[in-house]
Amino acid sequence: MRTVLPGDVTVLTFLAMVVLALVQDLVRQEVHIRLKRLPFVIMWLAARQAPPDLRDEIYQHWRSELEHLLSDDVRSGPITQLFVANRWALSLLLRQAGRRTAQELDAYGPPCMEKFEDIRQLSRGERRRFVELTERLKEMSGLPVETLDDSGLVQLARAIAVSCEALVGNRAEQLSLALAAPLVEGGHPLAARLGLDHPAMLDLRRAHAHSRLGLGHAAAEELLLRLHRDETEVFGADDPRTLRTLQLYWWAVAADGRLEEAEAGLATMENRWALVPNPDLPLLRHVQCKRSWVLGELGRKHDALKGYGEVASGRSSELGMSHSDTLDARHSVGKMLVRCGDAKQALGILRQVLTERRRLQGRHHPDTTETRKYLLIARALADTGPGGLARWRVRRQLSRILAQQIEARGVDHPDTRDTRRWLADIARDGSSPSGRRSRRAVRRPRGPASSA
Repeated sequence: MRTVLPGDVTVLTFLAMVVLALVQDLVRQEVHIRLKRLPFVIMWLAARQAPPDLRDEIYQHWRSELEHLLSDDVRSGPITQLFVANRWALSLLLRQAGRRTAQELDAYGPPCMEKFEDIRQLSRGERRRFVELTERLKEMSGLPVETLDDSGLVQLARAIAVSCEALVGNRAEQLSLALAAPLVEGGHPLAARLGLDHPAMLDLRRAHAHSRLGLGHAAAEELLLRLHRDETEVFGADDPRTLRTLQLYWWAVAADGRLEEAEAGLATMENRWALVPNPDLPLLRHVQCKRSWVLGELGRKHDALKGYGEVASGRSSELGMSHSDTLDARHSVGKMLVRCGDAKQALGILRQVLTERRRLQGRHHPDTTETRKYLLIARALADTGPGGLARWRVRRQLSRILAQQIEARGVDHPDTRDTRRWLADIARDGSSPSGRRSRRAVRRPRGPASSA
């Protein structure tokens, strides 16, 4: 057995002391790092008191101050630094500084609306925030234009345009029109100062025309044609920024019953996409969806179903199966099949869409109501048995939907008029699919307008 010499003990003791010192130093550094992270965590909790769209901005604004308190520029010991930093972060949390800072930012200038393009995809809290910001925009639009400089006015016009388009997408066209119309009609000071051909005002004019189109106003076609001409002069005929207005114009042409003209225009737009580098895929899907609907109205059901299949497949891979735009396309397929007389084929599609829309958008959203309406119509048309009990039940439920639409959207809204026509058809109990097809051209098509 080997004897441990006194020299070996000294070496082992020295090595043990070195290792212990290293471990102590590592532990001290680890504890120091974690303690320095604590005020950042507290500050992050304070920033979460602000609305989601402002949290990052507020957090980054505070972070520079906190990093200064913990830097070497502050001539104090590490314990004092940590105490001061944590006290400062806790004061933000306890004084609800996140909420107050958000209010100050909103009061300073027009809010940013970039995250609110499709409010159907937002949580309830984010939707409430959208309502608050839209009210803020409405208030700011009534202030004297001298309140803001030119860049502030541009930001205000663009924010209002985004809000109006989001309202149209959420089937609140009347609210959108009430917000946009005063700014583009009657020589509002905002339009006078920026000019109607300013890019921000062009966006606002498009939102205004889109609102009228969604409400079925015949004036929308002329507004969109004039807007497209102005955009062509400002941006150039081949600029992709003119396509958004152009696809709305062709939809207005279809709404006027000029289906062949609309189909040719939309087909030309699809062909133009092959020449556009980095094309706007969501806008392309809207054009394809509109064209597919027009093809169905022209009786070309096979081509329409093929087009809708491409839209649904593209949107599913790009956005997801439960995205509101994907559900729009699937709803339009079911609606088109009903109008073409294939009610039984439409039943399965509309059931699935109704389930998803109830889950994601709620039972009382206009999208959910429209899908439920066409599912009821499909059931009535698919029922070939004697007695007519199913049709009587459908008429009763459609009457309730009609009353809800009149109250919520108005007696002249395209959806309301469509419901009234279907009620009359089912009540006659003699409308054949071919008879319904013969009247389709004079109906103002609604389906893809919401999905476009």
